[in-house]
Order: sequence, then structure tokens, then C-alpha cells
Amino acid sequence: MNTNVRLTAAFALFLAAPAAAQTVTPALQQVIEGAKKEGALTLSYGSALDGARGAAQLQAMVNRRFGTNLKFTFAPGPSGPEMAARIAQEAAAGRPSSTDIFFTSMINENAHLFQEIDWRDYLPDLPADAMKFGKRGVAFTTLLIGMTYNTQMIPPDKAPKSLKDLLKPEWKGKIGARISTTFMAYLALPNVLGPQGAVDFFRQLGAQADGQMRCGSSERISSGEFPIFFPDCGDYEARKQQRAGAPLGHVIPQEAGGVAVWPLGIPKNSAHPNAARLLVTFLLTREGQDFVWEDRKSTRLNSS
Repeated sequence: MNTNVRLTAAFALFLAAPAAAQTVTPALQQVIEGAKKEGALTLSYGSALDGARGAAQLQAMVNRRFGTNLKFTFAPGPSGPEMAARIAQEAAAGRPSSTDIFFTSMINENAHLFQEIDWRDYLPDLPADAMKFGKRGVAFTTLLIGMTYNTQMIPPDKAPKSLKDLLKPEWKGKIGARISTTFMAYLALPNVLGPQGAVDFFRQLGAQADGQMRCGSSERISSGEFPIFFPDCGDYEARKQQRAGAPLGHVIPQEAGGVAVWPLGIPKNSAHPNAARLLVTFLLTREGQDFVWEDRKSTRLNSS
């Protein structure tokens, strides 16, 4: 977790530098020209960046910033792990990827599917720590991981406050577990649960849970289908839905709070690799980070 704190601080300095947002490097100019020839960008993901509406906004902002006329095509996609499997299948079949950018679920096991890119060629002041998995991914936001719950069904003073609380008999059959929990490895740290403690916890959590959920499914919590979602996809989702009137609350477990990094990657079999690089570059600028902040109203890479 210390790495993420350093990344946040370094990114704050990067975004504070006016020159970083204004300079067009020779490498970036080549990408701009390549993107103009491609003319399009294909996107497929879940709720990230406000789905189709966000994609339309990003199309306008990217075109305005780089002088392009790209057409963004968006289609709702499966969960991150499922999308990675789809990209792998498409690559094996010699077909272009169904998305030019992969969001949020890059791990060691699927990182080989993505292009190795040194993003400092386009943004020279970008901290090296922002690049992940051998430069195959680049972080664009951070999230605070905890549990989301239905405040109509569970009063805040009765809500679980710890991992231990989640295992109490009263919550059996009332928990929706996230499809992917590999990012929760920090629970195995000696000062949290320890290796065996983490294994035991997830084994017991599996017995408590009544089903699985993916990010962007907060309506399933609001409706009461799953009164509790753990581990959730970040406090931003609960707070965003709260402002829309949804009965949601969020708790960081007493044992530990996780700071998750969301990386972006470009598949090796991307049909529009230059347009993809432009969008990712834009998301790493101050203007792009402001867009992420307005969408998430959550922890971003330059937050204090």
C-alpha cells in the first residue's frame, strides 16, 4: 500500500506542472497522426467512466484536445476477468480485440495480452510508478475498497464494521461477493490477517455469501437483493448513488482499508492502437483526471 501512496503523491506533482499538460512530444504527434488515419475507437467495458454517456463526452474532449475527428463506439462489456478472457480468445483466433482499451482488471496472468508502452514518451513527467506490469498497464485512478450496504435494511449503527463482523450468523445469505478478489491479497499481510488468516477468512466468506456481483451493480444492493456487497469496487460507487437518492452506505473494515489501483492497457490485437493511446494519454492529463474525478467523485491519482 505504501507504493500506492507514493504514486498518488508523485502524480500530484505531475499534474501540477503546467508544461506537462501542454507539451506535444514528437512521439505523441506521431500517435495523433496515426489516430487521424484510424478515425475510430472501439470501447467495451462495464460502468467505468459512465459507460456510453461518458464515452461520448470523452470523444468530444479528445478530439478537441488533439485536433482529431475520432468516432468512439461503445458497447457494454462483461466483467474485467471475462473481458480479458475474450481478448485472449480473439488474439488466439487472429481477430482484432473487441475493445481497444482494457479497464481495471489487469493482473500478472493476463498482462502479456497488452502492449508494452512507455507513457513518458507522450507525457515526459509521468512518474515511473504509474506504469504497471512491465509498462503494459498505466494507473489512472485509485479507489478505497470496503463494503457497501443497504441503509434501509441495515441501519448504520448495525452495519458490519469489521471483517470479523461479516462472518457473524446474522449476515449469512445476505452478502454478495465480488467476482474477482485477487486484489485483496493485502489481507494476508502480517499486520492484517496473515496468510492463513486470509485463507480462512475467504473460505468462511464464501460460506456466508449468497451469490456474486460485479462492479457497477449497485442497484442490486439498493433493491435489497444483496444487503451487503463485499469486497466492493470502491467508495465512489456508493457515494455516487447516494447523491441520486439510493439507500447505500459504505464502510472501511477496521482491520485494513485497501487502496486499489485501476490500470489501463491496450490489447496487442487492438484495431485502433493510436486512437487508444490518445484516449489513455488524455485520461492522464489534468483535464482527463478532472473528468475521472467528476465521474467518480472519489479518490483520484492527484488527491491529497
